[in-house]
Amino acid sequence: MEEKKQNIIDKYLNTKSKKIAAGCVAGVLVIGVAGAVVLNSNGSKDLVFTSNEVDAEFGQKVSTNVADYLDANKVDDIDKIIKDTKEKDNLKYVTVTNKDEQGNVVSKEEKDYPKVGNYEINFTYKKEKQSVKVTVKDTKAPEITAPDSIDVIQYTDLSTFNFGELLQATDYSDVKDWKIDTSKVDVNTIGTYDLKVSIQDKYKNKASKKLKVNVVQAPEVGEGEVAVTEVVTDENGNKKTVVTKKSSAEVSKNDAVASTSPVSNKGTVNSSSSASATKPTTNSGTSKPSGNNTSSSNSSNSSSSSKGDEHKHNYNIPITKTVHHDAVTKTVHHEAVTRQETYTVVDREAYDEPVYETHVVCKVCGQDFGKGSEASLNAGDHSAITGHSYHSTKVQAGTKHHDAVTHQETKTVVVTPAYDETVVTKEAYDETVTTGYKCSCGATK
Repeated sequence: MEEKKQNIIDKYLNTKSKKIAAGCVAGVLVIGVAGAVVLNSNGSKDLVFTSNEVDAEFGQKVSTNVADYLDANKVDDIDKIIKDTKEKDNLKYVTVTNKDEQGNVVSKEEKDYPKVGNYEINFTYKKEKQSVKVTVKDTKAPEITAPDSIDVIQYTDLSTFNFGELLQATDYSDVKDWKIDTSKVDVNTIGTYDLKVSIQDKYKNKASKKLKVNVVQAPEVGEGEVAVTEVVTDENGNKKTVVTKKSSAEVSKNDAVASTSPVSNKGTVNSSSSASATKPTTNSGTSKPSGNNTSSSNSSNSSSSSKGDEHKHNYNIPITKTVHHDAVTKTVHHEAVTRQETYTVVDREAYDEPVYETHVVCKVCGQDFGKGSEASLNAGDHSAITGHSYHSTKVQAGTKHHDAVTHQETKTVVVTPAYDETVVTKEAYDETVTTGYKCSCGATK
């Protein structure tokens, strides 16, 4: 009997020693795997970009968010990288200066797009660094807004015509003066002709547009009146020309006063763009346009004599009056400036879930023999020696980690609220108008 017990004990001890040895081997494997993970982590790259170069058109916003550059197919834990990555750049942004027609600065606004040039965006995550080269170029031509056709009075000198008031050029860059090709227009002959206008920005991007010029007969004018071509804005905000007549006192510097005799055509003329060049979505103010000088008719001195009076009148002293012109204003609406922001929403928090296994456990002393057929065998041996009973029960063997479930959402943030601005398109001014002439003797004409 004692020999039988000893055989059972030896068998049990032999089995346990095998389990202990197996446990040691397993421990070595775990250490080896852990070492491989560490090496892999140190040798991998987290900042893997789809591209390290960005070509941007002037006027485009350049992203400085690392999320827009990461290759999602080649990086792990992208949310953590986005959260912990630091960014530094040397981008220089455009500042638009708005001036009134007198050249005074009324406001300055920094835009969200960089100037033309070469830049670098640097990202740092842990000890890893990545750079993105940014090249900003201006390759787009200005956008021209012009009427399809205009009317001008016969014998109008186009070399002094205020085209800058009639045309509109929109470009992110500064533009040069308008080039007006009038070579196909015969202002001395009534009819319809082709006119070509063109403009170029500082980076030599050129735009052109053709329009029709209708040379029309001057309206009949009375004494003290002149025929003019006037640039006006219709109810839809579009520029157009109107052929009309005005008294000499009402003629402004922007009106094109027609001559009464043929004029020469120089072919190509320049016209200032200062009053007609704007930045997209930005009101750059209105410069005072350079208009025509109103033509004046020469009055020959006449003399009259009364019977018995040898005095001859010399009407060489002007009779003048001051005419006040009120300022002309308009209301310009500025839309709100907004941007999109991305943020993370947690749908379910991270948690650890217990993991259970069915083990064979002694009911008396609580010894856990593990799982499987070998566990049942060992429990049987234990029962034979101690007389204890055993049963199968669930034992927690570890935990399973569940990451948080999140998603990205965007929201619109107002950078600058919408507002209305009153802009002076023409300053108030006093004009001295000649209403007649008088002689030194007091006689008037």
